[in-house]
Amino acid sequence: MQLTLKGDYAVRVVVDLAAQPMEATVKSGDLCRRTGVPAAFLGKIVQALAHAGLVRTRRGALGGVALLRAPRTISLRDVIEAVEGPIYLNRCLVRPGLCPRDRFCPVHPVWARIQALVTRELESVCVEELAVASRSRPPARRGEASPC
Repeated sequence: MQLTLKGDYAVRVVVDLAAQPMEATVKSGDLCRRTGVPAAFLGKIVQALAHAGLVRTRRGALGGVALLRAPRTISLRDVIEAVEGPIYLNRCLVRPGLCPRDRFCPVHPVWARIQALVTRELESVCVEELAVASRSRPPARRGEASPC
């Protein structure tokens, strides 16, 4: 199990936005430069984050991207699910009865416990904490994405 590049990029973008003053609008080029997210991906990621109600976009010379909610109210789970969709460790957890074995499978409760653990941990981390942690790290070297 691995977070996709899209999920990783979304986390980088939201943490970067959370490190800015509230209401600050960040230009796409600045986001790409600081996060290492390629411009080709940024638009799709920002669109998914906007659809989920996490960011707002503004066009024009003064345009860019900004958080729509306070960083302390956005969990890591919110960000990942905005671009990846709901987190399911196994298809048998999507809904009861989807897997014909879920009522008697000895592994089903194990998958459910692990999924609950992962989602609880992702919910427990807010992007504000990550933004504060990112400020205390050394800046990325030229040509290198900011450390995660």
